[in-house]
Amino acid sequence: MLKITLIILSIFFNYTLQAQREADVHEGNYQKNLTFKGPLTGDDIIYTLYLPPGYHKEKGPYPLAVFLHGAGGGNSSSQVLQSYEAARKAGKIGDLVVIFPEKYGGTVWRDGAKGKRPETNILKELLPYLEKQYAVTGDRRQRTVMGFSMGAAGSIYWGAKYLNLFSTAVALDAGGGTSFSEPKARNYVPEYGKKTEAIRKSLKLRLVQGALNTRKFRESLNTLKIPYDYVQLPRDISAYPAESSCLNKKDSTKKFLHNPACMTEGKWGEQTWSFIEKGMHRKEKQ
Repeated sequence: MLKITLIILSIFFNYTLQAQREADVHEGNYQKNLTFKGPLTGDDIIYTLYLPPGYHKEKGPYPLAVFLHGAGGGNSSSQVLQSYEAARKAGKIGDLVVIFPEKYGGTVWRDGAKGKRPETNILKELLPYLEKQYAVTGDRRQRTVMGFSMGAAGSIYWGAKYLNLFSTAVALDAGGGTSFSEPKARNYVPEYGKKTEAIRKSLKLRLVQGALNTRKFRESLNTLKIPYDYVQLPRDISAYPAESSCLNKKDSTKKFLHNPACMTEGKWGEQTWSFIEKGMHRKEKQ
C-alpha cells in the first residue's frame, strides 16, 4: 500500500512541476503566493487569490470558493481556474472569487497535524480578512469548499464541521481512508454521524471519482441517508481526447486520472461548476 501511495505521489509531483512551467494566463486577476499574517496566531498564511473578470469591490459581495490542495501541496490553481473560466464563458457559473491556501501538505486540513493550523488560519483568520478587503460574501449559501485528493477529504470534513460557513462541498478523488463510522480510519469524520439531520438539510455534496476508490464512504453516506451527487470518470481511455489532462503525458495509451486538471476538465468539470452555481442561491434576497 505504501509503495502504491509513493508511486502516485511521485507521478503527481512530476505533473505539478510540468503544470507550473505552463503560462498562468487567465481572464481574471490571478495573484499567486500572497502572504497574510494571521491576527490570532501570528502565522504566515500563504495563498493564491483569483478575482473574476470585471471585479470591482463596489459590486460585492462576491460568492467564494475555497480550494484545498492534495497531500503533495502542489499549487494546482492555474489548471482549476482554466476549468472555471471555461464554465463561466459557457454560462454554467457566474462570478466567483476563488482562494487556494498553500503549504498544508499532510495535514488533512485539520488543526494540529504536522504542527500546522489550517482550520484556524483559513476559516478564522483569512476569510474575515477577505470579506473586508475583497468584498467576499459572509453568507454561507454562497460559499463552497472544494478540494483534490487529501483536499477532497478536507472538503468533506470542513463541509460537515462548518455548516455555518459553507453550503456546498465538492470532493475530487477523495481517498479510501475517509470514513464516517470507523474511528481508527486515517480520515475519520464523526460529524456526519453526529450532525446527520443538519447535513441532510444544509449541505450539498458532490463526489467526483477518478483513480481512487470511494466505495466505502459512499456506502457510509447511503447508510446515513445523506444525499450526494456522484460521477465516475470514464474507464474507457477512448473517452478522452488526445490533449486531455487525464492521459499520461509520457504515454498517451495510459490514463492518469488522479490529478486536479483531469478532475475539473470536460463535461464533468463543467457539471461541477454548474452544481456549485445551483447551490449559490444568487437570486435569493440576502
